[in-house]
Parts: sequence; structure tokens; C-alpha cells
Amino acid sequence: MSQLDHTQREQQRFGADKIILGVLAAMIVGALLYVSSQQQQRLRSSPTGLDGLQIWLSSDDQTVRSFTGGWPLNADDIGLLMLPFYDTDLANLRTLPRSEEELIAQQDEYDLRLGPILAKINEVPTLIILPKWRSGMRLTGLAHPILLINRTRVEDTLNDLPFEGGAHLDYAPKAFSEFTFETGSQSARTAVIYSAQTFAAQGCAPIVGTHSAMILGSCALMNGTKVFVLSDPDLINNHGLLQGDNAFIIRDFVAQTVGTQQVIIDYSRDDWLTRDSEGLQRERTWADLKRFFSPPFTLMWAGLLIAVVLILWRAALRFGPLLPTKDRLGASKMKAIGARARLMRLAGRDGALVVEYSKARLAATASELVGAAHGNQISKPEAFLAYAQRRHPRYAMALTEALNTISSLPQNASAAQAMAAAASLDTILEHITHDT
Repeated sequence: MSQLDHTQREQQRFGADKIILGVLAAMIVGALLYVSSQQQQRLRSSPTGLDGLQIWLSSDDQTVRSFTGGWPLNADDIGLLMLPFYDTDLANLRTLPRSEEELIAQQDEYDLRLGPILAKINEVPTLIILPKWRSGMRLTGLAHPILLINRTRVEDTLNDLPFEGGAHLDYAPKAFSEFTFETGSQSARTAVIYSAQTFAAQGCAPIVGTHSAMILGSCALMNGTKVFVLSDPDLINNHGLLQGDNAFIIRDFVAQTVGTQQVIIDYSRDDWLTRDSEGLQRERTWADLKRFFSPPFTLMWAGLLIAVVLILWRAALRFGPLLPTKDRLGASKMKAIGARARLMRLAGRDGALVVEYSKARLAATASELVGAAHGNQISKPEAFLAYAQRRHPRYAMALTEALNTISSLPQNASAAQAMAAAASLDTILEHITHDT
């Protein structure tokens, strides 16, 4: 192999390696985007999520839907906005875990901001749902006291709301606690909570529980805003919804509070509330286009990009132009053969030309019969005759005579003699080629 061929192969291999690495990088980026989009979905369907609540309330003909942001919500149509907190530090970003132990002990699932939360509270009736469990409860499925979030952190989050005199958080002294919910027209219902997380605050009236230990209360903040506070999410989450009368309590509470208006379970980080009276004039921004590249469209675009890259790569390798150097070498060889043939014809050496033609014809037939890899082994006249005697014995004698005739031609044989000898050889080789 020449140095030139070696260099070309190295360049081609290096180019293919770059394409493969690029495709792998695109696949990794697509996978990361997909994982990030699925993180919140896994949280909502986990034991600490609220997908079960949405299904339960919807089964009672209550309009309930989840909201993750991206478009305006008409505040006039919202009867109750549920804000689940999975963050105990509304002022700072959480620190990502670096090990499995840190992940299990993680106290914040995703970041929220206090400003948008207060804006939502001032706009529509809101139910604040405080956090209770670390990530380990969601990941292991075990509700153990060791997996409770630090009480001080939850209490600080509760006091981010402007309560007069502040609020106090506490835990029930026994494993399972019962709390009463007065329905008014029916007998009282009983909520059953494991390791109950209760609170007490000035200006809060208990809905489930007592003044000193309530888990759901109606509170008036210092600025006059009214808000519902649920200190223990196990009353309504997937883990605790089936305990005691919990499911019926939240159903009755929503029916009394909302009526026929819709309930929004709001997972968004920003304030998307607006009102018809504000005369919102929506202007097109880059965010409108960005929505088409956010989950679940992200995975579709990533797959399309990978498919296009693979198609272009395969098309370039299969249908692309031949290497320039190889084109020049092949063209030079064909020109040399053509020039030699013309010179032999001009010199009147038709006999010698037929001899060269017979050699080339035998080599081509050998390659067609046994393949290019083994054709060289029987391309010589003697070897081809031996092959013909073994595999095609009925044409061996005729082939021998044709080759003898060609080899015995004088170099200055006439064109008619040369063409007759070449035609005879062609006929025999065609018979051998198609002999079955």
C-alpha cells in the first residue's frame, strides 16, 4: 500500500470517528433533556406527589388540572390554586446531591421563589402545601421518621408568609394521629396521619385539627390576604390519600371552597396569573418559540436530529464522490491501456493485440467465476485451462484450441484473423461462464 493510500484511509477514518462522536454527543444531550423533563413527572406520580388527588377529584366531576407554566392563566376562572412546596429555602438555589446518600437525605426537590408565591396568594384563593418528606421517602417508598425534613427548615418556610406573631410547627407525639373535620350536614370525618406535622398561628382558624395543632387551616395574613395552609401533605398526597377519611375530607373541602370553579395544582415557578379586565395584549416573544422545544417536544427534536445526522453520514459514505486521488489513478491506467492498444493497431500488430486481449479476457472471466479475491490464482492461461478441465471438461478441448490458435498468430496477422480468433475465444468463455 502506498503512503498516499494510507494517508487517505487515515483521513477517512478520522472523519468517520468525528461523526460518530458528534452523534453520541447529540444522543447524550437528548437523554439529559429527556431525564430533566421526566424528573417532575416522577415526583408527581411518587408517594409524595399529587397525581392521585387530581384523579380522585376529577372522578367526582370536579374540574382539576396540573399546571407547569408556559401560558397565562385567567385568575377569574380559578376557584382554588394548590401550591405544593418541595422547597424549604425559597431564597436560595438548592445544592445538588453528589452521592446516593446525599440524594436520599436531600430536603429540597426543586427550587421555588417567594416573590411569585406571594403574588399568586394575592390574586386567587390559594392552598399552601408545606413539604414534609426528604427525597429518600420518594425513592425508597418508606415513610420513616428519619426521612422527615428538618422541622426548623419547614417552620422557616411557613414563616415566609407574613403571619402576625409568626407561626409554630410541631409533630404529633404518636405514630398515627386522628384529626376531626366538621362537614356541617353530615357526621364528622376523621383524618388519619402518620407522624403528623401540625402548626399553630395567630389569625388561623382550624379546618382539620385544633387551634393548637391543626394540619389544615384558613389564615389571614398581616396584609389582609386570606390563604389556606396545609402543614401535612399526607392528607392529600398519593401516600396518605387512602388513610382514614382523608380522600373524602379533601373532596368535601374543595366542594365547599370552590363550587363549580376549577382547581389548579400549580407546579410552576413563575406567576402566570392574569385577568380579563387587565386587557392583556399578548406580544410574540422568543418564549413562544421556545415552547416548541421544551418537553415533551425536546425528545422528538433530539430524535429527528440524530436521524438526520445518520442519514447524511450514510449518504455521504455510500453515494458521495470518489476520492480525487483514486479517480486520477484509475483514469491514468485506462488511458495507458487505450494508448497501448492504439499503438499496436497503428503498428499493424493485431496478432500481439489479440494475445494481450486473451489474457485480459481470461482474467476477467476468472474473476467472474470465482470472485475477485481468488481470480488471480486461475487468471494465467495454464491455470485457467486446468480449472476448465476440472469444472467444465466439455469445453476444455475447445478452449485449448482457441488459445493455441491465438498464441500461434503472427504479430502482423490480419485484422480478420485476429477478430476471428478473439470471437472464438469469447464464445467459449461465454459458454463456460453460463455453464450450469
